[in-house]
Amino acid sequence: MKIADKIRQILNSVLKAVCACLLAFMSLLTCYQVFMRYVIKHPSTISEDILSYSFVWVSLFATTLVFGERDHMNLTFFLDKFNFKVKTIVEILTEVLIGVIAVVVFFFGGIKFMSVGALQVSPTLKITMNYIYVIMPICGILICIYSILNIVKLLDNFRKGEQK
Repeated sequence: MKIADKIRQILNSVLKAVCACLLAFMSLLTCYQVFMRYVIKHPSTISEDILSYSFVWVSLFATTLVFGERDHMNLTFFLDKFNFKVKTIVEILTEVLIGVIAVVVFFFGGIKFMSVGALQVSPTLKITMNYIYVIMPICGILICIYSILNIVKLLDNFRKGEQK
């Protein structure tokens, strides 16, 4: 499972770097916006739009990272009552369900959203909204990849007889 672990490590590193860069960019842009609003007395509408779109992007990338690291909130009260075999089966089914939702909602829904966004133009940025909405299919693919990697890890742990 060295290949799956290496893929996960690369994806995690890239997503962490992207999130960090987006947060740093958003911090600088917020400082610029506050300066323009309170010092210059001429607020920047472009920076407001860029900040809101960046917030959506960083949120979706961070959500993808959380799914990849399996750090999302889960209630294990009932799952802890089962033996290792049943627990593994339920965890695999959960990952399959997450993958299906990622494909249906994020990927296919995101593609439909992009086609609608191609008809909309951002008034301040003067770009079509499909450039903004492209984040949805990207995150859908990444969550699906992470689900596959999680299933591979769960199966490997099951074969080894280990608990996570």
